[in-house]
Amino acid sequence: MITLRWKKFPGADVESYKVYCSILGFKAPILDNVLVDGKTLVLKMNGGDEQEITFDLDSTVIERINADLSGGHAYPNEGDPGYFYLRSDVRVSPGSVEIVSGTALADFGITARMIQEKSEDFALAVVPSAENPDDMVTFEDPDGVCQDWYAVSTLNIHGEESNKSPYKQPITHSGDICVLEGIVTDLQGVRIADSEVTATLVKAPHESMVSSQVTTEPIKTRTGPDGRFSLAVLQGALIRLEIQAVAFDRNVTVPSTSCALVTDLLIDLDYRYPLEYRV
Repeated sequence: MITLRWKKFPGADVESYKVYCSILGFKAPILDNVLVDGKTLVLKMNGGDEQEITFDLDSTVIERINADLSGGHAYPNEGDPGYFYLRSDVRVSPGSVEIVSGTALADFGITARMIQEKSEDFALAVVPSAENPDDMVTFEDPDGVCQDWYAVSTLNIHGEESNKSPYKQPITHSGDICVLEGIVTDLQGVRIADSEVTATLVKAPHESMVSSQVTTEPIKTRTGPDGRFSLAVLQGALIRLEIQAVAFDRNVTVPSTSCALVTDLLIDLDYRYPLEYRV
């Protein structure tokens, strides 16, 4: 089970959200044995040799795949019982699933293709926006695992859909998370793409059960084509935030909110320049 939570950004015209998921595998209907009896499915798992699966009347589709396939696994879709997923056992790159051929392709509604990390996705659900902008929007994926990638788009009152957000993998954490948002621009106001943004822990949150589990290794992201970036960090932590492209280097306290603009953050008044700094 993976639970996704996010908050409506202030001022956004959002009626609902569309949730997408990308896995190293594919989704297909669970067919009656009679429909695929004697038909085949040829796969390559994780760059290995071709494997031919021949369906029969004695085993269900899922049972036959799991009996014959090496390097992958089929299991029922809990969110939609009429379907199953076939996944690679290698859940991240360089894992892959190549659908090579087979007489059962049309029955399952799939095509011959290579499936790699984030190469394709499918829509999971449409989730209504929260009426109160302070409330969290929540979606649960009963089939989700931490190696899956998720993206979200928005729908306005006319049903017009935005571009999908960047793919994100679920995170586990030992405290509440704040997503820091920002836009990196140069002196002329031109947005800077592919600029590295780094956060390094200076002081952990006060809760001892949280601070004992916080890594001292920096976390990093890069700005997108529009200069935007987002970075998930622990609420209450004091971090050093660096954006080298614009010489941004400050200590800031992460607020106790689910999201915040970097421009709204308070600079830590206890920050001191290194001793070698000279005016």
